[in-house]
Amino acid sequence: MSREIGVEMDEYETEEFLKGRGLGVLGLSKDGEAYTIPIAFAYDDEGGRCIFRFLMSEGSLKRQFVAETDVASLTAYEWRTKNEWKSVVAKGPVRPVPDDDLARVAALFSDVGEESALEVFNSPISEYETVWYEMDISEITARGRFPGIKERSD
Repeated sequence: MSREIGVEMDEYETEEFLKGRGLGVLGLSKDGEAYTIPIAFAYDDEGGRCIFRFLMSEGSLKRQFVAETDVASLTAYEWRTKNEWKSVVAKGPVRPVPDDDLARVAALFSDVGEESALEVFNSPISEYETVWYEMDISEITARGRFPGIKERSD
């Protein structure tokens, strides 16, 4: 593997990165059209999933796209310099969190995602519907260059 591209992160490095990151870009699709949004998330290592809190208005694009997306993509990354960076891309189906799991996911989210959430809405958050979603990770790619990583050559 080329040093410019980085090396694959192992499972531990990947999980630690996702648990501490809290911000990423979620890609959804509908009828062949892509829709990406910056989003706060929490990683549930026990369930192999990412948790999202969607704040949505009645006619939101987010609502339309998440209902039609078969496989979503979440990208989380950290870029310090060309020699210090990490990137994780996770893919999987996105669906509403079951009611009996809402308290657990809200607690997970409050540990990381809540702190990372941005107040970017034009109206008070209380005017939006809150819907919890989970993405079961079916595929993940994690690469980086950072102090301590052993460069591998193929």
